[in-house]
Amino acid sequence: MAEAPRFWMPGMPRAPYDQLFIYELTGDARAQAARLAGGEAGYLGLWLEDGTSFLFFSAPAEQAVAGLLAAGGGLSLRERHQLSYEQWQGGLALEPVHLDGLSVAPAWADDGELPPPAGQPLLRLDPGVVFGNGLHPTTRHCLELLLERAGRGPLGRVMDLGCGTGILACAAALLGAGSVLAVDLNPLCVETTRKNAALNRLDFPVAEGPAQEFIMRPAELVLANMHWDALQGTLADPAALEGKNDLIISGVTRGHLGALRARLVELGYNEISSRQAESTWFSLWAGRAGEK
Repeated sequence: MAEAPRFWMPGMPRAPYDQLFIYELTGDARAQAARLAGGEAGYLGLWLEDGTSFLFFSAPAEQAVAGLLAAGGGLSLRERHQLSYEQWQGGLALEPVHLDGLSVAPAWADDGELPPPAGQPLLRLDPGVVFGNGLHPTTRHCLELLLERAGRGPLGRVMDLGCGTGILACAAALLGAGSVLAVDLNPLCVETTRKNAALNRLDFPVAEGPAQEFIMRPAELVLANMHWDALQGTLADPAALEGKNDLIISGVTRGHLGALRARLVELGYNEISSRQAESTWFSLWAGRAGEK
C-alpha cells in the first residue's frame, strides 16, 4: 500500500493547545491532581512514569502546583518545562490523514473542510498530550496494517495493548470489530482513549494496567504498539496467545527486529505484511501458520 497523502488544509483551525507548561514532580501525584480534573488553572492531565509525575497545563500554574505540594504525599518539584504543542508532538502539526479505507482528522477541524472519500469512515482525534496522532510512522503503519487485515475479513475481537490516544482501538471499532478492549499502563492514556471513544460515539472498555495482565483475555486480533521490554513480556507465554490468530506489532527498532521475527516463528506465526520507516521503525502483521 502506498504511503497515504498528508496535508494541512488552508483555514483549518490549529490545535487548541499552544504553549505547554509541564511540572515534573517526584512521586505519584494522581490523588492530589484529581482536584484539577475540571480544567482548573488550564490543567490538561498527568503523565506518570517510573515514579515521576508530569503535570501538563496550558498556562503557568505555579499556584496550583504549590497547592498540590502543600497537600502532602511526599511530592516535590523537580523541574519546570515549557515548549510548544508542536514541539511536544515531534514538530508536527496535527493534520488530516487519509488512508485507503479510513480518514483521521483533528477533533477541532471544521466538518465542511474535511470530507473523507465517499463511504469512508472518519475518525475524530484529540491526542491531547499523549503519543499517537497518526502522523508518526509507527502509528500510521499500524493503521495501514489494520486496514489490510480488515480487507481479508471480519476482525473479530480486538485487543489494543498500549493504546495511547486510542487511535487504533477507535479505528478497529469503526472498521467493524466484534468487540474492542483498550489497555494502557498510563492513566493519562486511559483517560484520553475514553475521551476519543466518546468523541466518535464508540463504546468499548478501556483498562489501566500492564499489557501482561490482559494478554490472557480472549481476542482474535492483538494490536501492540509498545516499547521492546513490554512487547517481550507480552509474547513470553505461548498459552496467552491461544486463539489470537493475528498480531499487528509496531514500535520495533532495527536492533530488535530479528529477535521479534524469531520469537514469532517460535510461536507459530507467519509474517504476512510489514512496513518500515527510514530503516529505523518497523511494523508488521503476523498470522498463525495455516490461518491465512
